[in-house]
Amino acid sequence: MTPAFPAYPSGLHRRIVLQPGGDWVGGALEDDMHRFHIRLDHAEGRVTRVAAKAVRHPWSACPGATHFIAKELTGELLADVGARDPAQHCTHLYDLAILAAAHADDTAPMRFDMTVTDRVEDRTTATLYENGIETLRWQLDGTAIAGTTRDLRRLSQWKRELSPQEAEGATLLRRAVFVSGARAYVAPSLEQTAALNQGRMGVCFNYQLPQAESSTRTPNWHRDFSQSGHQPLEDFDPASAFAAM
Repeated sequence: MTPAFPAYPSGLHRRIVLQPGGDWVGGALEDDMHRFHIRLDHAEGRVTRVAAKAVRHPWSACPGATHFIAKELTGELLADVGARDPAQHCTHLYDLAILAAAHADDTAPMRFDMTVTDRVEDRTTATLYENGIETLRWQLDGTAIAGTTRDLRRLSQWKRELSPQEAEGATLLRRAVFVSGARAYVAPSLEQTAALNQGRMGVCFNYQLPQAESSTRTPNWHRDFSQSGHQPLEDFDPASAFAAM
């Protein structure tokens, strides 16, 4: 008998908040494994300053990505923020920068909540909420979206059929689905370096040389928001936090 698609909880809860500030835009992201903040100052369509924080992260080298992204993006056109090599960056911080740049001219805050149920026989349910309203729900068998011919691994092909807002939502929810797999991952010891995980070398800032040679697991890096009674970024005041960056 084919199993039903499971319902949340338990699973991943990822939240992103965006806060426009006139000549700057801030973005913050938190999920089970990560918490990052970024602020992009801009003028006449160009990034004039970048400030970023790695608040919670799985590897000791991750904070170095904040300095790298500031160097890479300062002076860039907002429209070109997404044109850099993502493998050189922290995946989550770079995703956040791209999203913030796309919303640089917004006049109101935005909140994105993504939940991805723990898989049962490789089936899951993934849901996106924008400002508390459900805007997208997928039932997934592996990476295939049930009831469609679409597969998450081919998003770049079929998202051209979507509106810009729909494509943005699909991109955000797909990332949450892929991140959710880390809930089942058994972390290496704190002493083990990233470079020993040869299968992941080159995929992001932490797994690039030379930092991978010395990057080790950070303690207390994991949360489970689906079971703790807490929500991602629940202690975060976007307006004041970004104004101070």
